[in-house]
Amino acid sequence: MRRTVRRAAVVSGLLLTVFGLANPPAMAGNSKNPTPSTTPKSTGTTLESRVAVTGSKVGGRSKPLVSSNVDWVAPPCWYEPFYSPDELEAHFKEEYDAAAKKGSGTVTNYYNFEMSEKNAVKYHRGDDGKWWGLVQNKYLASDQVGDCNFNQSFLWVGPATPPPPGATITPKMLSDVAYGATKLPSHDVTLRPAASSQKVNLATYVKFDDPVEPVWVTAQLPALNIAATVVAVPSALHVDAGTPYASPQSCDYPFTKVGAAYQVDSSGAGCNITYRKATAGTGPYSLKAQITWTVTWTPTATPQPGQGTALPDGYSPSQQDVVVQEIQAVGRPTT
Repeated sequence: MRRTVRRAAVVSGLLLTVFGLANPPAMAGNSKNPTPSTTPKSTGTTLESRVAVTGSKVGGRSKPLVSSNVDWVAPPCWYEPFYSPDELEAHFKEEYDAAAKKGSGTVTNYYNFEMSEKNAVKYHRGDDGKWWGLVQNKYLASDQVGDCNFNQSFLWVGPATPPPPGATITPKMLSDVAYGATKLPSHDVTLRPAASSQKVNLATYVKFDDPVEPVWVTAQLPALNIAATVVAVPSALHVDAGTPYASPQSCDYPFTKVGAAYQVDSSGAGCNITYRKATAGTGPYSLKAQITWTVTWTPTATPQPGQGTALPDGYSPSQQDVVVQEIQAVGRPTT
């Protein structure tokens, strides 16, 4: 869906050009945990949000949460408190001068239009309120790029002019920001017999070397004193043998709470994969394990596992090679 920008003809479409909102760049997840970013900035093409995202240490291998809802998308942009009247005027002048030095007439025309429009109301100096800026979600995953359907770069928000519904950041939107920024650990299961020496017709038991801990991510906006914390708790494990030469070919196990963490131990379970054919001459099988995480959120900055409102379950898949051997029979010599 393409945004409509209601501007004078000379600046039509320039909001998208200047603020980079036509196709917001995807922010790929960093290998480290998200770090807070609370100081508003202008990057020259976009306004950087003051929303801060922090979270628990995942450690080891981690990947962005895979949502069970294939249609789920994070909010691509929103309005939030940004500039005082003096700060907005200084921002426009700085950007105007920079564009003029580069000889960018189209951009200078845009800022000239904006300054004229804001000068008409004296930038609301002396009024109770603040200029809210249109910012984009810098925590979007690479597959979560979306259209920003708002057409004003700045809105004056005061007692007599509240922000429009649906356009401004809310705790629910912060929960979606946190959900989209959540990274889950990728755990290999420990197999018995070991993955390198599985045996034909012998049941495969699965467990984790260490219990799996819940993961939490908090998104907050101090300017509005709002926050949302998402907590993901491991709830189920699905294991697939990676070959039709196994019976059963897959099993599902619930997690059991162990202290503050969660564990799976299939040694007493009614379902355990049993390989029926050795891998000699064909190469190893690729056993797949996927953890399902139950995800909830609360409108606070404090993690509360299992509390609050449900969000779509999350998945964290992993896979590992399995070598299956024939059981060697030891015969007693005859006399």
